[in-house]
Amino acid sequence: MLPQCHRLRRATDLERVRQLGRSWRHPLAILLVQANAEEVSRFAFVASRRVGKATSRNRAKRLLREVVRRHLDEIEAGWDVVLIAREQTAAVSYAEVETAVLALLSRAGLYRSPQATSRTNDVASGV
Repeated sequence: MLPQCHRLRRATDLERVRQLGRSWRHPLAILLVQANAEEVSRFAFVASRRVGKATSRNRAKRLLREVVRRHLDEIEAGWDVVLIAREQTAAVSYAEVETAVLALLSRAGLYRSPQATSRTNDVASGV
């Protein structure tokens, strides 16, 4: 589960991200981002009835949430992020959802891969 400080809860915040934020699309998810004045990035996960019945919607949101939770340290701070599940999301594996979410975050410039971070540290330390 995501720590509470990383959750985007208010309907007004969600609406602000939807109205003013930039978006990127993938066959498995849609990413909406908007800068915030916080020291952390906050996330919301949405699945409409188009995704399927309640169990499918919950699975889709759970997959998206788990990807973000596992890669939280590699995601830039200071953003409000809404991830919207698409129809196929609940039917695919975790690895496919992970690839999709990380690709969307990379396209948005919010994801820094651990390899790039370690290479930067190696160069800075003279290794």
